[in-house]
Amino acid sequence: MAAERGDMSYEDIMGLFREEKKSSQLTKVDHDLYERMGRYIKSLRKESEREIALNPMSQASLMLNDQLKKAIDKSKTVYELRERKISLLAVRKVAGDNPDTTNLTPDELVLFSNLVAVLGAHKDSNADFEELGPRFTQPKDVEVLPEAPSAKVCDAKAASAERAGEAAEDLVLVRVLEDVPTFAGVDKDYKLRKEDIVSIPKNIASTLLSHGKVKLVGSA
Repeated sequence: MAAERGDMSYEDIMGLFREEKKSSQLTKVDHDLYERMGRYIKSLRKESEREIALNPMSQASLMLNDQLKKAIDKSKTVYELRERKISLLAVRKVAGDNPDTTNLTPDELVLFSNLVAVLGAHKDSNADFEELGPRFTQPKDVEVLPEAPSAKVCDAKAASAERAGEAAEDLVLVRVLEDVPTFAGVDKDYKLRKEDIVSIPKNIASTLLSHGKVKLVGSA
């Protein structure tokens, strides 16, 4: 069964974990390290499940289950340790250094390049920090709900609604399809969460319906 686990062993993962943990530098690894670890863990899981199905309390099943848990834990730790070191390399690169990247895998080189691009885009050594504006721009796909009306507008609408009975007649019952950030209505703030069934004014319901945030259930 061990032959089915491919070209990586439990001892390989444990050894890599110890080397990566004790060194401040990235250790040299095979370019397909993560694929190999993934294949090993997948095959070890299948082997463990077979043994457990035969006898969950056997020495073999207990040993394989323990190895599986440790292999997953150490593999994740190896990834996190290397990720941290790569982040530091990216910071050095943006600062003008020329760090050694020869021990990065192809996937890690992509991560390194992306980090350098992001950090570099927000670095300005000549910036006047008394005049700095926002460092990040709002994504284009962010939906902006209508701004809260002024106090005078709210008072006028409330008075009109009270006189004409609009407060009751203009409410509709809706089911919320996805979380909606808190926003101000005429009479109160609204905090809508997915699967809520709530009564809201028709004008607000119309806006949320057009954005696919709610579904009409009926009149309140």
